[in-house]
Amino acid sequence: MHGRLTTGCIALAVCLAAAAAAEPLSLRIANYDIDARLDVAQHTITAREVLTWRNTSSESVADLYFHLYLNAFANNRSSLMREAGEAIEDWQRDKPDGWGQQAISRFVVDDSDRTAAIEWVHPDDDNVEDRTVIRVPLEHPIAAGASARIEVDFTAKLPKIFARAGYAGPFHFIAQWFPKIGVYDGGAWNCHQYHLTTEFFADFGVYDVRLTVPGDSVVGATGERQDEHDNGDGTKTLRYHAEDVHDFAWTVDPRFIEVTDHFDAVTLRLLLQPHHVTQAARHLDAVKAAMLRYRDWFGAYPYSQLTIVDPAPGGNGAGGMEYPTLITVGTSWWMPAGLRFPELVTIHEFGHQYWYGMVANNEFEAAWLDEGINSYVEGLIMDERYGPQGSYIDVSGLRVDGIAARRAGYLAAPSHDPLTRYAWQFLDRRSYSSITYAKTALLLATLERYLGGDRLRVALRHYFERWRFQHPTARDFIEAINESTGEDLWWYFDETIYGTATLDYAVTRVETEDALEFAGAHVPATTGEEPAPAPKEKRYRNQVVVERLGDMRMPVEVTVSFEDGTETAEWWDGNDRWRRFEYVGTQRVDYAVVDPRHKLPLDVNFTNNSRMRDQATRGVIRLAGRWGFWFQNLLHVLTGL
Repeated sequence: MHGRLTTGCIALAVCLAAAAAAEPLSLRIANYDIDARLDVAQHTITAREVLTWRNTSSESVADLYFHLYLNAFANNRSSLMREAGEAIEDWQRDKPDGWGQQAISRFVVDDSDRTAAIEWVHPDDDNVEDRTVIRVPLEHPIAAGASARIEVDFTAKLPKIFARAGYAGPFHFIAQWFPKIGVYDGGAWNCHQYHLTTEFFADFGVYDVRLTVPGDSVVGATGERQDEHDNGDGTKTLRYHAEDVHDFAWTVDPRFIEVTDHFDAVTLRLLLQPHHVTQAARHLDAVKAAMLRYRDWFGAYPYSQLTIVDPAPGGNGAGGMEYPTLITVGTSWWMPAGLRFPELVTIHEFGHQYWYGMVANNEFEAAWLDEGINSYVEGLIMDERYGPQGSYIDVSGLRVDGIAARRAGYLAAPSHDPLTRYAWQFLDRRSYSSITYAKTALLLATLERYLGGDRLRVALRHYFERWRFQHPTARDFIEAINESTGEDLWWYFDETIYGTATLDYAVTRVETEDALEFAGAHVPATTGEEPAPAPKEKRYRNQVVVERLGDMRMPVEVTVSFEDGTETAEWWDGNDRWRRFEYVGTQRVDYAVVDPRHKLPLDVNFTNNSRMRDQATRGVIRLAGRWGFWFQNLLHVLTGL
């Protein structure tokens, strides 16, 4: 009886587990069925999509908003092209016929033809010539809880690759290529234009996509290939299926060399250019390191496949990008082992399967929630896998780790914009990159050291588990961190996320003078006390002054070292503008260091963190700091993602 009960329980558990696995991971609001045909000679796509969209709000919806992203490349008047400035001038001069665009020929909602009702809108700026968002008023509103069937016939002309999508020779990378519905939230459509620095935001759903391509094509795509059919006319049709994702991207190149591997139950499909085949192991090693740590720290990768795409020469604009179950990387034919750019890009882009992929924040409005968190975790994995002293660069004695790499980016523009600024509203691309990527990574590294141990990593797992397959905001992130740590950290996030203050603590004085010998009458503390004997040893009066040069406040440690090798540890709450420490004794202060254990990676100037009593040595220290600064900025140029 006991044995039969145990067997029955096991069988029931297996059935329940299978049923649970079949349950949708997301609300599946936007579900696409697409048939597309690629003409590689003309670089055009002819397609029909059938979108089933569900109104999960509590009100009727009277219109629909869609992105037509590829129209950002239609001419030099789009908002993206205007924001590109000189970069697009160079591109236009070199590739005068490289424009792309997108057009809808038929738009039907529940058997009601709304093609003639389509209107261009530009919700973000006053650029009436931008054609990346449409509004479609409906004949019959979609009731709360109801679904609509939307049929769209469209064509797309791919541009020569400038940013993310397009072609370079036979290499085609096809992203943000289909009319894509916005997100209906809070009684309004969230459907931003395509800007130079913005990425994307969409609801989860199921994608079933059939791609007709030349017969010699090697194809990579979101999801898992279900079947492949030879059409007998020199073309073939491949069907891909993906569940609980919010986008679909694909690539075609007959030159791809395919390398297959596995991690746990996930198939890894690496599509390399022929001249990069020798670097296959570097990409696979990096992605496995990332998958291992993400699995252990945050949770298992829930999809059965990951495709890793190496762009072709001339296609670097498509590199370093993330799409559901598909990432693009980047390298060059000459890449020494100690220049770990292929590894860091691979680890970074895989991380987006979690931050953006599953925890689907609004990248237009809060890009730091994916780019910044991802950059922080990328640094942890790089340092662990490749050594903490030279995880990013380890060549001829030059060693750069994760913190140094992020400081290089942050110091380029540390104070122009708060993290909460919408991506296209930053002062410029440098400020966007410095703040969104680097500052977020450093503020998390600083918080990690403040909390101690693994508390921040545990808190990030709590945030991930709470918001996976949803759309979190900055407040949701902060509240999840507070919940997990049991601390109210708003004081910290108010300054680092919502403000532009910089952190800069400096030792500004280390001074020593001879203590005066006792003179005058001794006044006893108690009746009958014997007069104190005059000191026999020479005594010194020392003062160390630490200043808060930035506007941001953080508790900070100070170490004061004396010439006999002894040290004194001090602590300052960091709130006032300065703090003086005084010491009277037989030893002179040799030097003082603020933040000796480097708990404040956000500090914008490490060169003023220490000061010696001997004035002559300061110039050497400062010169070394200047060399470090210039090297960090070089690193920023080489590793921008």
